[in-house]
Amino acid sequence: MARSRTLPLCLLAAALVASWYSPNPAPSAFLAGTGDALIEGEATPGFAPLDWLHYKVILASHKGYPMALMIGFTAFGNVLLRKECGGKPYPNWIFGWPLGFICYTYPSAVFSDLLFVRDSPRAMSNDNIFFWYTFWFIVIQNSEAAYNFLTRRHVFIILTTWWMADATRASFCFLERAVAHQAVFARGIFQCFVWCSAGPLARLVEANIRGVEKIPKLDQIQPNTANPFKYPLVSMWMLMVAYLLYMTFLTDCHIFSKAEGSLNMVQCGQKHEEVFAAGVYLACGLALARAYWSMGGQAFWGETFCVSCATK
Repeated sequence: MARSRTLPLCLLAAALVASWYSPNPAPSAFLAGTGDALIEGEATPGFAPLDWLHYKVILASHKGYPMALMIGFTAFGNVLLRKECGGKPYPNWIFGWPLGFICYTYPSAVFSDLLFVRDSPRAMSNDNIFFWYTFWFIVIQNSEAAYNFLTRRHVFIILTTWWMADATRASFCFLERAVAHQAVFARGIFQCFVWCSAGPLARLVEANIRGVEKIPKLDQIQPNTANPFKYPLVSMWMLMVAYLLYMTFLTDCHIFSKAEGSLNMVQCGQKHEEVFAAGVYLACGLALARAYWSMGGQAFWGETFCVSCATK
């Protein structure tokens, strides 16, 4: 028993230490802008944990992809992949690795890039993403101790909130790039829908390919409601739309204007990064509130991303 607890704790500690001491990357292929210079902030982070979290992780994720977020995000995607198989390893590793990446870990990023930019998906052009995704795929597929540790209730709540932080900041970044690439308001709204719907739809397709007999209906995956407090996909969509509306109407950036002095949405987001950070913190707060409220007998929100969990 002691050995089974030590392994996942050591893996988690090693991952966190690596993220803490790793330098923040410059804007990577995953977070490249549209070719325009980004507006750099002048904040000087301190050494306290909260300063590190705010400056080196949340605000830094607006210009690059901190490893501290990447580690939790790729771990969550791999946990979700194994959950879909009833807690068992994927039937075939050579199919499981790419399907886990495309359908469970980075579906929104992959499909957003396929639809809204002319390059290949940037999530597939980042060596750090490749390393951490592969690391967690091997560990979670082959270690019962690691999987059981990460799916403990309180650990999974932390992991899903960790995932929500990365998913929310990425949703803002991809929204900014989609609109900056071609300054059309409708493009931003389509980006919101694609980002929020890509994951569940991709997982339904993957479940069908894998031969799952009882595939849930769409209203089991996401009920037809506009309640942002109960359903994370709804709250994420609303946060994205609110971010788009704020940058459009409540700033002096004129993101849809070609007039001299106007800024595109990437530049405007860098200018108003406090709004970016506030959206990420709000999403994490809602995630924690949902998770602990669910302990009263309601559906555990982290499992609403799991297709097979919706049929239980």
